[in-house]
Amino acid sequence: MDKTIFTLDARDNVRLEVLKGYLGLNKHQIYEEINGLFDELIEILKSKKIDYEKLKSSLIPNSDKNEIVLVFDTLQIKSNWYGKEIFDKIIPVFENESSHSILIGDFIGKSNLAEKLFEEFSENLITHKKEIDYQTHGQFYLVFLNNLSLKMVNDLQSNLSKYEPFVGYFDLKYSSYLKTYFSTILCKSFIKHKRTIISGHEDDLSNDENCNMSGFSFEENGFTCKSLQSTYTDLFLSYKIEREVFSGFEDDTTFSINSISKNVFEIKDFKINVDERKLQYLIENKEGILKKSGILNINTTELEKLILDRINENYIYNLTYLNNYDTVKFNILLEYKVPDKDSIVKLNVALEYIETEKSLRLITMY
Repeated sequence: MDKTIFTLDARDNVRLEVLKGYLGLNKHQIYEEINGLFDELIEILKSKKIDYEKLKSSLIPNSDKNEIVLVFDTLQIKSNWYGKEIFDKIIPVFENESSHSILIGDFIGKSNLAEKLFEEFSENLITHKKEIDYQTHGQFYLVFLNNLSLKMVNDLQSNLSKYEPFVGYFDLKYSSYLKTYFSTILCKSFIKHKRTIISGHEDDLSNDENCNMSGFSFEENGFTCKSLQSTYTDLFLSYKIEREVFSGFEDDTTFSINSISKNVFEIKDFKINVDERKLQYLIENKEGILKKSGILNINTTELEKLILDRINENYIYNLTYLNNYDTVKFNILLEYKVPDKDSIVKLNVALEYIETEKSLRLITMY
């Protein structure tokens, strides 16, 4: 049976590490554990009339969409529950048909980072205000949203600019110091899928229940709240802000591969295989993206090196097993600076995982 797991979060979730390290589960047992939980997830979502396939755009990176972090000054909010007041302003702006993952958190950081965070804040904040009373980075509350059209970004900025605590937003479409930093401090809050809010609840609460764990004003704005045990949401319904694979976090990639294969190796040691016929196909059928990337005249060796050099700069997703072909494949979004141009493109690369050869075969690129 074919299977696709859009994303697996073993980067911020230690469950699989505990099963492997403390309980001593091997790769075959980890595979069974992940797939057992995933099958249960699908059934739970079905019971709540949620189609997992339709959550895809909110769970994986999209080179054509925007990601932003909205910034709010909590010193201008009287309530200690400033998150609720802020979302009272955000929720009515949501479009009816859109899907997003929302991550939240305070702009926390150690004192030795204060100067650097102020510098990044000042240089990168897109703001409508003439002046911001910046006292410390910790005064700001952050709301991350993915899968946004440019119109949605503009609508959020326009509507929220009437709310005094809103000071602006950071554009996270491309990699940056702040994007990486936010990936370490922001926490999953909920998925907004059309008029449904999906979130996790305690594991000792039945999956038959549906709770608004955040307490935000969803129902008052016409949304329906659906929730399930956090074991499932933390592992399969958590969007990961893109960043390079840090030392000590390699298990996120190996566990992701383990979700679709029992034969797991570190892909950083694999070779990249680009067939000459595949490259010719890309040149003939994907000329636009190759030309935009400045690699229209690239040869197979150069393309293999380009992919290999960037394989550890992001996480893998669209984890797929094709039963009829006994094929394991995944996607990775590679950011690429165009040679001799002041522009950046993102290349969505699909690779087949061939453990017997310790190679990754290029399937397509767009």
